[in-house]
Amino acid sequence: MSYKQVKYYQELGDYEAAYKIARADWADNLSLKWPRNTIAWLLIGMMKTNARVYGKNKFMQQLNEFKVLGIPPEDEKLWGAAAWPVRDIIEDSLRMQWFTAEFGDEIFSAIKDMPLAKPSDSYTALALSFAKLGALWPRLAEFFEWWGLDNFTGFDYRKYPEHGKLVSAAEKVQEAYRRALISNT
Repeated sequence: MSYKQVKYYQELGDYEAAYKIARADWADNLSLKWPRNTIAWLLIGMMKTNARVYGKNKFMQQLNEFKVLGIPPEDEKLWGAAAWPVRDIIEDSLRMQWFTAEFGDEIFSAIKDMPLAKPSDSYTALALSFAKLGALWPRLAEFFEWWGLDNFTGFDYRKYPEHGKLVSAAEKVQEAYRRALISNT
């Protein structure tokens, strides 16, 4: 019965109501698998909603809750899906000119131990969003060393027109890393 209620609220876009029902079901029986996975997907949906500067605190709370749900590291789909809202909040903080070094540190410490698939589209998306930080975040070189410049997909080497020249995602990341190394010396 609860599963149908969760799906109903989820389809309405009311992730909070669906989350409360799934949480209650899971609290009643921790051996059930569906509530944990459903909670994970609902948290991802709520993180997407809160991936804005004004929702930073809620976003970080949801990201941290997601990390402690006990999702197996092999579940690449769930972990990869959680990377996209992280990218979105970094992009929004840059767009709103709100990004701070402390926020960069907070995000990096939150994602550093996440078992993200390497290489993957979501992993590259994180690298590209961090690459945009440039001199705003002094730990950028450390991030790229953690990320690993050998974790590009084949698509990351495809060149696309940008600002009148052809560039690839790999080139953008490598250039950002080079600049970060220069600025740290």
